[in-house]
Amino acid sequence: MKADRITRRSFCGILAAEATALGLGGAGCRGLGREEDCVRAAVGKYIGEELYAGLACVSNHCSLHVAGVRTLDEPKLPVTARTLFDLASVGKTQTASLCALLYADGRLDVDAPFTEYLPEHVLAKENCRITVRDLATHSGGFDNAKPYMLPDSQKMFEELYRKRPVWPRHKRFCYACSNFVYLGLIVERLVGLDLDAAAKKMLWGPLGMARTTWKTVVGDPDVAEYPPSTYGGPKRKIGERNDICAHLAPGPMGNGANFSTAPDMQLFVGDLLRWERFPKAYYDLLFAPSFVGNGHRRSFGWDMTAAKSTFSNWTPTGFSEHAICHTGWTGGAIAVDPDRDFAGVVLGNRLASKEKTMGPRLHLLDLMATTGC
Repeated sequence: MKADRITRRSFCGILAAEATALGLGGAGCRGLGREEDCVRAAVGKYIGEELYAGLACVSNHCSLHVAGVRTLDEPKLPVTARTLFDLASVGKTQTASLCALLYADGRLDVDAPFTEYLPEHVLAKENCRITVRDLATHSGGFDNAKPYMLPDSQKMFEELYRKRPVWPRHKRFCYACSNFVYLGLIVERLVGLDLDAAAKKMLWGPLGMARTTWKTVVGDPDVAEYPPSTYGGPKRKIGERNDICAHLAPGPMGNGANFSTAPDMQLFVGDLLRWERFPKAYYDLLFAPSFVGNGHRRSFGWDMTAAKSTFSNWTPTGFSEHAICHTGWTGGAIAVDPDRDFAGVVLGNRLASKEKTMGPRLHLLDLMATTGC
């Protein structure tokens, strides 16, 4: 699956991301006008239907498109190339990448019981067989119950380490945020840094992702705002994490809720398409199917095309069996499909429900991946 050359479309995407990072708006590669028009029209449609307040879309197939507003009250400020969006669960892919980098470096055994790295977990004394890979594929048996969502950080971690699986290992897929909280804690344990610092050193820095952070955003005027319908608990200020667990936690959590821009995220997914910056073992792990069962198919940290997947549950798409994708509660989605030479990003502050916006965001990715739309 490795791309051995940079195609014209890949080069266009690189130019687009670099241009927008420099504040040049939609500058980038032209000559793909019909595709550009299709994406632009779809973006306008979804904002006009009040599914999103604002959207930012970019891929290696077309330049950055930004539309709508990043603020919900007056003054309504426009989305720009520099707008920071709360990634929500899209950020799980970066937790997975940090694990994959540690795996490629020989510092993390993804097929070892996760309790080898978190011995304070209650399962460590019970011959635990749930592996690090099981956590990354949501197949270890944990459900998505969140008794650990507590404002007292000591009690939060006590509950995290007390959580038990509901089903036998590999018997079913269940998307559980606690799986990635554990992965984030493992990364911090092995690296000796919090997730923000670890990502800057290992992932964001090498990729040039200068506007990505796991911290609460303070003092930056270009941050997207979200309606109360997208979060629980107390009202969020602009720049505070949307996810309630991440909002209550004393520091970054591996279940996501980091902030980034569309150009920065294009650097992330573009590298996954080109296989250039990191060891081959890193990419192999992220693209290889690691769990197949009950209609689901998952790689390490990503959803893959299957009967029950992001690609098929919400809208018809043309993504191949080798594609990887992840979506987020706040409205974003990213995908990489080596068979279509595609890497793309959709970020937005949704107004409508997750269910009503899942099809549109996948449709935008599919439009950007399609030759002539």
